[in-house]
Amino acid sequence: MTLNLTNVIKGANDRVKKIRFWKSRFLVIGLIVAVHLSGCSDFKEEDSENIAYQPEQQERKTTDEITMKRSETEEKEVEEILEICSKTYEKAAEEGKLGDLEMIRGLVNCLGEKGYTAVDHENQINMTEYENVIQFCEKAETKKSGRMTIIEVARNGSCIVRNMETQDGNVNVIRSYYVYEDGELKLSSEDLYRAESWKYTEDGYLIFSGRLAFEGSYEVTKSETMEYTAYRVLPLDETCRKLNRRYILPIGYERNNMFLADWSEEDFGELDFYDIFDLFYRENHTEYGEFTAGNAMGTCAVYLISKEKFEPIIMSRFNISSEVLQSKTIYHSEEEVYEYKPRGLEEVEYPEYPYPEVIDYVKNDDGTLTLKVQAVFPYRKLSQAYLHEVTVRDTEDGGIEYVANRILEPIHDSAIGWHVPCLTRTEWEELYGGK
Repeated sequence: MTLNLTNVIKGANDRVKKIRFWKSRFLVIGLIVAVHLSGCSDFKEEDSENIAYQPEQQERKTTDEITMKRSETEEKEVEEILEICSKTYEKAAEEGKLGDLEMIRGLVNCLGEKGYTAVDHENQINMTEYENVIQFCEKAETKKSGRMTIIEVARNGSCIVRNMETQDGNVNVIRSYYVYEDGELKLSSEDLYRAESWKYTEDGYLIFSGRLAFEGSYEVTKSETMEYTAYRVLPLDETCRKLNRRYILPIGYERNNMFLADWSEEDFGELDFYDIFDLFYRENHTEYGEFTAGNAMGTCAVYLISKEKFEPIIMSRFNISSEVLQSKTIYHSEEEVYEYKPRGLEEVEYPEYPYPEVIDYVKNDDGTLTLKVQAVFPYRKLSQAYLHEVTVRDTEDGGIEYVANRILEPIHDSAIGWHVPCLTRTEWEELYGGK
């Protein structure tokens, strides 16, 4: 039996300020995501916190001062690109496959066959004609003149065409965002900006950022907004991509420390099983189910979850005994229930996360698989925020057991961190005790 023991709103002034901050932040982000394709990019409204992370750059140029225009050849290329994308999206829409990865793979390869540099917005498919990007980056570094076009396509029937030019080491970008509607790709927004950061990394990533105005969009998005983009340029083994999609991407780095802490089946270390419960509970239940933070945000809710309901969620992904799990959580043996507290406002994370990329793997003699994973963080302009390896085991019923995680190269700069640990029992009591 599950009991809701408390559900009290804390009204302290410091929390009110935090609520207002996050509500305003999530509103802006939500509107931007709803209107514009984020793709391999992250968007962030201009504020003092973001300015602190901008590297020293040349004097900024306003849109009016940038004279870049598409050439006649580039205009014709855009027409051909849109025709190719429209035909693909039309066929996919008829077949109900607008969300299909293989449809996107076919589109990217089709564009590549026509000589275009193309990539998918999830960085799941090797970039076509990637040599063009390397040559362009070399020209930018040596302050030579050059131009290139990159097409970024997405599963939802949209694409971004980026025409770029480099002169004197500066890079200007025309960014045109199209959405498939009523059988054709329609221009949703167009921006012209100068890249404020630009680098090609040793491991084959192009990472850049710039300020978007989103002209013609809702008023809230007309103020300057930063776009942070990361493209994998060099090819990646397709097996690594498949392993990433099966084992790592579904977990990710948001609201859990599963890939941020050292642990193994012999010693689970600081692994937070409450965040893990949230993560895997949502897989089999409605998002924000009866126990999760969506029903308790802004409260000091405490739940007692029966052993029969809590343990199977964890044990479906970990080879762990009841005794060990109970020692890693708050367990009431007499009632045979786990005490569970959803994340509250004090545990909200900053809404910018890296994404995982498997770059190597080893098949072990015991049947397990060890994956080497790097955390790509466009918002912090890093192709490798940190490096870790994850060991997994396939089960006979087609499931997955996570065996271990080990940090190979840690996060060296605390300023780029995003994870906020759950409150300890002592911290929780100090905030909510007696309420």
